[in-house]
Amino acid sequence: MKYLKFLALFLAMTTLSGCLSDDENYCSQTVNPFATQVTGPDTVLTGEEITINVSFTIVDGCGTFIGFQQNGVYPKSVYPAVQYEGCNCTGNQHITTEGFVFSEDEPGEYELKFANGVNEEGTAYTYIYKTITVSDPE
Repeated sequence: MKYLKFLALFLAMTTLSGCLSDDENYCSQTVNPFATQVTGPDTVLTGEEITINVSFTIVDGCGTFIGFQQNGVYPKSVYPAVQYEGCNCTGNQHITTEGFVFSEDEPGEYELKFANGVNEEGTAYTYIYKTITVSDPE
């Protein structure tokens, strides 16, 4: 009987140790889910802000939207960032929509691209493109 209690205690401790690892990122990671839809205005005046609505999949219960990541050159790649916490993420997936704020101080055409999958060969991303025309007020 003592052997079974010891075995049960040992299994409980080793199971918990996976989430108590010295590696702080073991049960936490940031991912960039693919965009499923991108909508919003196509025009804006210089210096004004518009909101581009970006839809993507997130898992309930352990996933939290933390913002957008983007590069600094055009065409600008924009990725939603989702933080997942916990060793067991068992929630349901659902589509959520968050607003990406766009603004430029110079007139012109600006292209944003949002990764929405990979090509058939699995070698490159496919994108949803959004072109925004920025003009000076008249």
